[in-house]
Amino acid sequence: MKNLILLFVIVFPLSLKAQFEQWFPNRPMTDSTHQNRNAFLLGQYYENILFWDQELDANTTQICYKNVNSNSFGDQQIAIYQPNVKLTHPVAIVLGSGIIPNEYLLIYQTNEGNDIDLKLIIRLPNGTFSTPVTVSALPGDDIRLTTDEYGRVAWENSGKIWVSQYLYQAGLFTTPFAIDSAGSNTPVFTPGGLSYLKPNGDSTSLISVNIGYSQNNWTVNPMSSESVLGESSALTTPGVFSGGTLCVQNKVGSNPSGLIFLNSWGDDFIHMNSPTFNYSQPAFSEMIFIVKSSFYRPTILAFVSDSLTQKEIFAEAPNYDGLQNISLWPGEDRNPKIFNTFPTGYSVAVNLFWESERAGFSTIYSTHYDYLFGGVSEKQKEQSIIVKPCPFSQETTILFRSSGISQLMILNLQGMEIKTLSAQNESDGWQKSVWDGTDNRGNNVATGSYLVVAISGNTAQSRIVIKN
Repeated sequence: MKNLILLFVIVFPLSLKAQFEQWFPNRPMTDSTHQNRNAFLLGQYYENILFWDQELDANTTQICYKNVNSNSFGDQQIAIYQPNVKLTHPVAIVLGSGIIPNEYLLIYQTNEGNDIDLKLIIRLPNGTFSTPVTVSALPGDDIRLTTDEYGRVAWENSGKIWVSQYLYQAGLFTTPFAIDSAGSNTPVFTPGGLSYLKPNGDSTSLISVNIGYSQNNWTVNPMSSESVLGESSALTTPGVFSGGTLCVQNKVGSNPSGLIFLNSWGDDFIHMNSPTFNYSQPAFSEMIFIVKSSFYRPTILAFVSDSLTQKEIFAEAPNYDGLQNISLWPGEDRNPKIFNTFPTGYSVAVNLFWESERAGFSTIYSTHYDYLFGGVSEKQKEQSIIVKPCPFSQETTILFRSSGISQLMILNLQGMEIKTLSAQNESDGWQKSVWDGTDNRGNNVATGSYLVVAISGNTAQSRIVIKN
């Protein structure tokens, strides 16, 4: 078990030690007088918005939201409500810079017709929401929606995997396009493309493809197909922060269900199971750790176990090797989800949400812990590397302390090098460089967050920079 539990680390040099705090005490994010389900956290930087669906009665479910920093249930707001309609499974995509998500798409499932369809509303800068727009009204149920940072969406319907691309200038999604059929299910986006599952006799195929949309046409290029013995489900990935790792719930014959970690090419299997108890509903967080130009992709895992009298959420504790029962109270728990956020340029918050049954109702609970870079004070950190302006649109100036020859790199959050920069000496041990938002080929990089890494001798400094 010890070798199967993977440690979580963020992109940062080994020369600075990581500081883990304890999991913070659990706190309810919703009331306990409704069925509150399907948490989704939007925002990576300063403002984090929690969405969920709330059942009002047997026929009506609305979508609510609130700032996660608020402890008041009275701060709950309603994104969309329709009487006698079930609106569920909200997923949000930030428009624009993504720094303060004041404008975003909110996509959700609706049962307004004869089946489940996908619709969206846009949260506008003035705080209001647009009227609903249809994303997909295919015959059959449109379910298991997944998104990426490029405005692409994928979902499952009637044993097929469908995709669509949001056209920002037109303000709508393209016509749904089927990329595979014959029982395909559970799509997830990875840094390399799109992965999904497909039954294959007594095994399950993990299929990965590269997809693209240009000039009203989709291209689908196979990447890999690997067979996993048994029935696999609940395919999950950390998404944009993933190094390509995937996790599935897996069941072989009459054995209890376990978890399998593998990469999007189908190899590097890591099995985690019990001869007696079921492990299910995996959620995990993955970042990239730089150690002397080598990249490691460790992980923190949360899942559901029935090893106690009721199903409980277990997660890796950040301060020791082993698992911790996060929920630990009467009532069944389910549907864990992990979201990484960046409160500052020098810290990462790992946010875990789940649903817990209380007196016949479902409450969304949350815990988190913070990962801090290094063992120096914030003032010292701010003096060691400076990026301004941040966020930036055209160019940004990078200042860092160094007494010798230095190397300055821009990386994306998958650990891939975007650009190498030269630096010039300034006064008092400072060096200076300017990044114009392009890669090594001179192409403008996409909007989002990147990592500045300054290496001098055996020491290194880094911080996050945000491009509008």
